[in-house]
Amino acid sequence: MNHDLLEGFRRCRARADTDEARIAALVARVLDPLVDPSAVEADLQVLADACPLRQPPWTYLAQAGFEGNTADYGALDNSNLARVLETRRGIPITLGTLLLRVARTAGRRAAGINFPGHFLVQVDEVLVDPFVMQVVQADRVVERLPAASRRLPRETLFAAASPVAVGLRMLNNIKLIHAQGAAWHRALDVVDAQLALAPDHPALHLERGDLWRRLGSVAPARESWQRALDLAEATGGDELEQVRRAVRTRIDEVGGSGDVIH
Repeated sequence: MNHDLLEGFRRCRARADTDEARIAALVARVLDPLVDPSAVEADLQVLADACPLRQPPWTYLAQAGFEGNTADYGALDNSNLARVLETRRGIPITLGTLLLRVARTAGRRAAGINFPGHFLVQVDEVLVDPFVMQVVQADRVVERLPAASRRLPRETLFAAASPVAVGLRMLNNIKLIHAQGAAWHRALDVVDAQLALAPDHPALHLERGDLWRRLGSVAPARESWQRALDLAEATGGDELEQVRRAVRTRIDEVGGSGDVIH
């Protein structure tokens, strides 16, 4: 992946004033190298500045034509903020990014909610589904979850997500599409972008090693797995035991020598 783009993600991680839109603009360039992230942010800010202060920001965006892409939900363009601004169609997390910027520009408190399976936005005291740009009730969205997820504490289900967490989730969506198409090099680029945002995430290093192995390169795979193991062991905790076991199994499988899988 382009070094400057990775550096942009690293700067987002380090800056206290980074918001979801800044990261989303970089994600757009992951999908299209011709995208200018600064131009995307500028276009978004024009949209945000035009929202009447007394109008709910979700109503403003709905009236402007922004809605979920029900016809082609799995299209990569739905994760590209530049394209979403053009087509006014997207998935919950990209549309939610728009809503967050518009709401904050209007002086409202807003936070992304990493709700399982469907990104939501809290604006002041109101919960909004950005896919339909409508207010929703917490009880109703919980009812749609699988039974195991419904048992999770409400404070977990509706916890505010940091901009970095939102960026990681956006990139996860793209990575999944690439993996489904066996586009392993592209999936690897996405993991590198995620690691620029979260360099100490053991599971991402584990995944990076798995992708290198799929590409037939043992040396970088082993290096990534070892980094995952070092981080998981340094962190400790039972929740990372699965990562530790998975890494040790993979390292044993490829052995200690050789650089290429034939």
